[in-house]
Amino acid sequence: MEKKYISKWQFFTLIYAYILSHELTRGAYIYYYRHSSWIPILLAVPLSCLLFFIYSFIYKNSGSTDFKTAIEKVLGKFFAKIFFGIYFFYFLFIIILKLRDVGELVQIYIMQESSFLMIYGFYLFAAVYCAIKGIEVIARYSGIVFFITFTSFILFYILLFLVNEPDYGNLLPFMPDGFLHYVNPALKMAYSVPLGELFGMLVIFQHVRPEQKKKDFKTAYIGIASMGAMMLLISLTNIIFLEPEVLILGYTPIIRLWRRIDVEDFIQRLDIIVINILIMNLIIKTSVLLIATKAMADGIKETKKNKFLFYSVIAVIFIILLMVFVPDYTKLINLRYKVFIPYVKSVFEVFIPILIVIISFLRKKNVKAEEKQLEYNI
Repeated sequence: MEKKYISKWQFFTLIYAYILSHELTRGAYIYYYRHSSWIPILLAVPLSCLLFFIYSFIYKNSGSTDFKTAIEKVLGKFFAKIFFGIYFFYFLFIIILKLRDVGELVQIYIMQESSFLMIYGFYLFAAVYCAIKGIEVIARYSGIVFFITFTSFILFYILLFLVNEPDYGNLLPFMPDGFLHYVNPALKMAYSVPLGELFGMLVIFQHVRPEQKKKDFKTAYIGIASMGAMMLLISLTNIIFLEPEVLILGYTPIIRLWRRIDVEDFIQRLDIIVINILIMNLIIKTSVLLIATKAMADGIKETKKNKFLFYSVIAVIFIILLMVFVPDYTKLINLRYKVFIPYVKSVFEVFIPILIVIISFLRKKNVKAEEKQLEYNI
């Protein structure tokens, strides 16, 4: 029988993998902000923690440890179903974007002659298998991936500094356009790529062991801060080890960084290892979003008995959509940063959650007022 709960450490590794998967497309920010791209990351870390802190009141004010029950207590059953339906399609859309990222990554760096259909098929098979096995299995897998990721990064950074000569002058000039120029990208980074899209993790929070729930929000903040520090380090090392004109190439900062580790014919192409590590983390995020998607579907109508059928149908729909609608990847990236992030993700990751939190405070206030009135009448 599937275990239902995960530990707070496992929740930490899930957040770590979830955020690290954003490294795949984060290079667009470096393209626009070049040697100052580390500044918005630094500003985004506390903002992302603040946003997740706001999310936490959905559970705290409703007094429920189950996401579906919490939303129904705040919005009522009718509006809750509308909420679940909207977020069902939102999570599906994020997964489709991630699948497109994986297809592009694998075809460019690893399997140039392979078709997108084969890449999507193998990747979805792994993600769906994890989702069917359940969150506890995914959490155990994320713990292993975290160990591999962390130890690999330490080793690679040691090699990077041994093999290459840093140029700290690339960090200058400091804030050439003034502080306010970096506020807007910092806000976008906090609720979207690379430190956002965390509303899906709020759904997973219901699986944390009940005795650890009160402390587990702190674990989430530590996870966000840890990945923020990692991405800050990656941004800084991109700047000091790469020439300014190289920073505009590619969308994955960490891959072009590891390609700098080249020792004659002895040590080469470590970027292939990094790509595989990224894919392992991407599988975790995709499987987590699949579970969140199913939770949204269960909020509308219970589908517990048809888990395999549900995920299989979703996977087939993904492949059909990706094979029929496969736009130019550069145009897709531009569309995401110019339209999807500012106008769609801001609604689903910021405005709707904050609106729900405000309603939860009003509900809580009304309940307390009713309880006082009842005590007075007695």
